[in-house]
Amino acid sequence: MTATSQLDRACVPRSSAQRNSWPRDFVLGVRLAVGGGRTSWMRLILGTIGIGLAVTVLLLSASVGNMMSARDGRSLASSPNLAPTGSVHPLQFVQIDTSFQGESILGGYLHATGPDSPIPPGLTSIPGPNQIALSPGLASLLSSDAGRNLRPRFPQRVVGTIGEAGLRGPADLQFYAGTTAVPSSGADAANVQNVYSFGGRTDSSPVDPTLVVLAIIGAVALLIPILIFVAVSSRIAGAERDRRLAALRLVGAGGWQVRRIAAAESLVSAGTGLILGALVFLAARALAPDVDLLGWSAFSDDITPPWPLVVLIVLFVPVLTVGTVLISMRRTIIEPLGVVRGGRPVRRRLWWRLALVVIGVGTLFAGKPGAAHDSGPWIAFIAVGASALLIGVPVLLPWLLERVIGRMRGGAPSWQLAIRRLQLDSGTPARVVGGVAVVLAGAIALQLMLFAAANRFNVPATSATANTGWMAVSSSTAAGPKVVAALAKVPAAKEVDLLERSDGTLKGVATSDPNSFDYEITVASCAMITEYFQGAHCVDGDAFNVQGQDDMDNVKPGMVLELTAAHDPSLMGESSTPPAIAGTYPVPANLTPLPDTGPSGGGPYIGDGVLLTPAAAAKADLPADLDTETYVRTDPGQLDAADQVANALGSLTWQVDVQSLSSAENLNADQKTFVSIRNVLLGGSLFTLLLAGVSMLVLALEQVRERRRPLAVLAAAGVPRSALSRSLLWQTAVPVVLGVLVAVGTGIGLAALVIRITSLHLMLDWTTIGIFAAAALVLVLLVTAATLPALRGAMRLSALRTE
Repeated sequence: MTATSQLDRACVPRSSAQRNSWPRDFVLGVRLAVGGGRTSWMRLILGTIGIGLAVTVLLLSASVGNMMSARDGRSLASSPNLAPTGSVHPLQFVQIDTSFQGESILGGYLHATGPDSPIPPGLTSIPGPNQIALSPGLASLLSSDAGRNLRPRFPQRVVGTIGEAGLRGPADLQFYAGTTAVPSSGADAANVQNVYSFGGRTDSSPVDPTLVVLAIIGAVALLIPILIFVAVSSRIAGAERDRRLAALRLVGAGGWQVRRIAAAESLVSAGTGLILGALVFLAARALAPDVDLLGWSAFSDDITPPWPLVVLIVLFVPVLTVGTVLISMRRTIIEPLGVVRGGRPVRRRLWWRLALVVIGVGTLFAGKPGAAHDSGPWIAFIAVGASALLIGVPVLLPWLLERVIGRMRGGAPSWQLAIRRLQLDSGTPARVVGGVAVVLAGAIALQLMLFAAANRFNVPATSATANTGWMAVSSSTAAGPKVVAALAKVPAAKEVDLLERSDGTLKGVATSDPNSFDYEITVASCAMITEYFQGAHCVDGDAFNVQGQDDMDNVKPGMVLELTAAHDPSLMGESSTPPAIAGTYPVPANLTPLPDTGPSGGGPYIGDGVLLTPAAAAKADLPADLDTETYVRTDPGQLDAADQVANALGSLTWQVDVQSLSSAENLNADQKTFVSIRNVLLGGSLFTLLLAGVSMLVLALEQVRERRRPLAVLAAAGVPRSALSRSLLWQTAVPVVLGVLVAVGTGIGLAALVIRITSLHLMLDWTTIGIFAAAALVLVLLVTAATLPALRGAMRLSALRTE
């Protein structure tokens, strides 16, 4: 049975049946969607792919909250509780973090002081001496060829695997190594923590409003293109649908009846899109543990959207699909002899399109500088203003494209073919390019905001950090000479020097007194002193007074400083009693003054206070247990210099803690949150830009399929295939170039308005803006290349056949 005979049977007017035509219209719309031949199938497939991809992204976005809470919950469960609990024997825990090729490796050394010592989450038992438990990610790295330079740091025997409960994500690099009893005092002391349980509370502080604004702007910029993509996918083959509905009117269908049929037909693609999106989401969820995206990984169970959001997506996508179809038919009169669009094509109106932009700019401009820091509701105003401004981009672009191409005349034949096609139907290309423009505008605004916020949080604007070559090794006093001896054998070590410190308080002033000031006594070699203080004259036995800007805080002759040991338990927060006095130091009168100029080139840091050479320190009554740091300057030309240093000290286990002074490993809570938001937004921007490219490809393929007969006629008339290929290129490139110009202006304007409210400073990063603009133009070339096979098929003479 042909499609025409189906229409004849279904649409013959019957007065008694018209009162209950809803079910019949719905069934007919479904039959037209799935049984209308190859054309209907292609339309259904393209619509399903477009909506399915959008549904996948929506489900993934809805799961972000659960992913964050699950990671934070496991991190909180692994935090140590240092408060004594009954008669529980504490677990000695020395946290030692390291890095390998820029990747952070978290872990520590454990020693159980009794059979009831707490066990960290993710472990079934505490590893014994010379035993280690590894996370799956670290175990995989150590067993690979890439990790062979990491193995010397972990010579212990692997006895277990850290389970999911002890990891933030499946790609985490983490270890727990067993050791013998760790001394907490004396020359061999370590920064040991006595842990009585795990899952203690952490000091929570409010998140910086700037970070909240970044997250909100990112969510708006990433989700709006998805909704645009859903709307565009529901309007695939719109002209062909109008011709089909005209045929329905020819056999007697009413205006509302054809609208119900069109709505039912769009519901089919929405339903199949929901199913495809759910299947792709489940597949992505299953593969998630094997994916590490910019330092982020998640377990499959974490990627679970809340059921209210799932219900909202399931209801919203069909409503948006049907609503888009009905709105697109509001000016179309389906008549029995064809599709008539009220005389001349209706020129798009500007006022309501500008209204969205004006609302967005006005809302953001109304916020005074610093408003986001003063009031929570202003964050909601920022979200509303940014949403209105970004939504205004795809709404304004069809009007702007119509005006621009309406004034274009002349040019090569390929150019004229493309422009004439855009003049006949500029709405659909503009809507698809509108999604690309929103992605670009949002990405540019986000990158400019991230660039400004990076300076505020003192985090590099990119993941890379400048390599100054300096590394610091913290160790016990007894291990200091061993560290120096081991580093002297490292090929990449250019300079090795030891530095010791002791904190003191003015005698007679309690350390709990808020007006007390901590003074620092530092022991360093003349080589380090002359390098740190350029031009300083130094002979072993000299003593200096390093003076800061505030003279009131400087040490003065005659002062007596009470010194504490470096590893006093009270300094670790495990005792409410003040630290014990380990020695005193009378400040002599013959100290040579030195101004504090700060570290040079990211090297060692020497604070204000007393600075002694080793010979002078031997004469002073300093505690035996000092904070000991060995500074090593490596050859920046050797890329594995940091790994060489860490490997050379691997046998000292918990006695050393190696840190690179040129890395961003030691970040506070706001800095870590900023880096996480930056990585998520960068990955989301790249994915959304890829999705925009897919939407452009779907539109291009649909237009080639819809125009196969005119293309075949042109080919039969002698138009070269190269000319038609170039016309497709111009047809895609003109809206994209215009969209890029609008996106750059909108992105810079949005960033300027939001940055003004957050009291940051706008700095235009033209390199980033150029990269995103170039990426959009590259998409044009890729989409054109991908449509060439379909164009070649449409130009065959067989495409001239019709019924």
